[in-house]
Amino acid sequence: MAKTEKAIQVQAQASEAAAGKPAAWIEVHGSDERLEAVAPKLVQAAMRAMGLVKRIDELDEKLKGLKAELAEGVGAGRSLVVPGVCRVSVAKTTSVGIKDADKLRELLGERFGDLVSESVSYKPSEALIEMSADGDDPMAPAYRALLTVRSGTTVRIMAEK
Repeated sequence: MAKTEKAIQVQAQASEAAAGKPAAWIEVHGSDERLEAVAPKLVQAAMRAMGLVKRIDELDEKLKGLKAELAEGVGAGRSLVVPGVCRVSVAKTTSVGIKDADKLRELLGERFGDLVSESVSYKPSEALIEMSADGDDPMAPAYRALLTVRSGTTVRIMAEK
């Protein structure tokens, strides 16, 4: 947070306090109760914490941009090594999920239990993924319509010894 921004916030808080309004309060969860006597030290800690949250959010956006640049420049399955500084590893990731388990269960019939692992969510087996990609299987388009494929790129940056 810029010093002028902080100064404006502190001035606003001081003028609220001078006008008899509380500069901050504590709300009790689950009730309408509001505690208006808040230690200035707590208010200052909350303001410093919010400043850090904003800076972290800004830095996170910058980091996303740098990771995209590194992913494009380095390429998947490779690592950029800066000796004594860092190692940047880039990997492509892909996952296949199930859009509509009930339709897929109907489509696969008795094979559903063999081809899908069941838990809180449904995950297609490698065999089902292969069946959905099989150009000779007339049911492949129907299988594909009920699966989702997510792809991404992971960029991991760590200190290099």
